[in-house]
Amino acid sequence: MALSTDRPKVAKTPANRTIRAPSLTELAFREIEGMIITGELETGERINDSQLAKRFGISRGPVREAIGRLAAAGLVEMIQNRGAYVRVIDVEDALEIYDIRAALERAGVAGAARNMSPELLARLREQVATMDRCEQEGDREGYFDSNLQFHRIIHEAAGNARLLELCERFARELKLFRHLSLITAGIHQSNQEHHQILAALEEGDANKAADAMEAHVWQAKARLVALAESLKGKPHDLRAPH
Repeated sequence: MALSTDRPKVAKTPANRTIRAPSLTELAFREIEGMIITGELETGERINDSQLAKRFGISRGPVREAIGRLAAAGLVEMIQNRGAYVRVIDVEDALEIYDIRAALERAGVAGAARNMSPELLARLREQVATMDRCEQEGDREGYFDSNLQFHRIIHEAAGNARLLELCERFARELKLFRHLSLITAGIHQSNQEHHQILAALEEGDANKAADAMEAHVWQAKARLVALAESLKGKPHDLRAPH
């Protein structure tokens, strides 16, 4: 599967800004990231840059650069004298991520509340409606994806580039965590918490939205702890509440 580079190298926007086509490194980064997120490259698996370069129809240089970027993004672990491996996220790693996310998400939704618009509210309502449908249909993967999109809209609306970067990093890392399931009860509670966050944003109450978001993250962590305890010693291939 060769990487597509058929786009024009330069395009003009209405504001007369120049947009350059993605480099081979960027294209390789996107492809490998997708392979990791979908599980085609499994956690703990060694990444063979020669095979990937052959698959993409490019030299090893851009692939190696892409792997380095993925390591910086938290998806790949570089082991000296052994190579690059898809990072393994265990329960302890996930719990640490939730601890940091509580503060980040609180700050993010408070900033988003100040920048909220009818368009942004409409996008958030759309994601909540999708989560409602996924809950009813038992679609865990669909719920997980819409859940991430709900949070991403809020992160972007906050207008804080560093906060967005950190939240995106942690979201990518949590995508690697597949040990615990969004069981039906967990999905329902998580979904109700999203409704509460949305309601606070609709009211324009930044403090209420921040409290609801922080409580949501702590509850997600509590669900993870409870499930981890209940599944000790049992075989499972599950995903964490979020």
